[in-house]
Amino acid sequence: MSQSLDAEQIIADLDRIFIDQFELEPAKVVPEARLREDLDLDSLDAADMLVAIEKRFGIRLDDQVARQFRTVSDIHSYVRKLVAEKHNSALSAATDATS
Repeated sequence: MSQSLDAEQIIADLDRIFIDQFELEPAKVVPEARLREDLDLDSLDAADMLVAIEKRFGIRLDDQVARQFRTVSDIHSYVRKLVAEKHNSALSAATDATS
């Protein structure tokens, strides 16, 4: 992932993880969908999802924060934040290296 991902691409990639990993209908994977009630994901599914997200984006998710996820939108927001922080950190390191 050499270039930064924009928010729309991050959301699309996250939705693809839901669809592929859990064999969900794309129409069900909407921001307001509740993980347990609407998508029928259990704690084992949640662990698998976190691993898939970490691998895809090269980030580390905080387990305590992840336990608070209730909707697809919660995950979208948190992962977008972490990817942005990773990107900003990489930019800062690159700037420092050229200074």
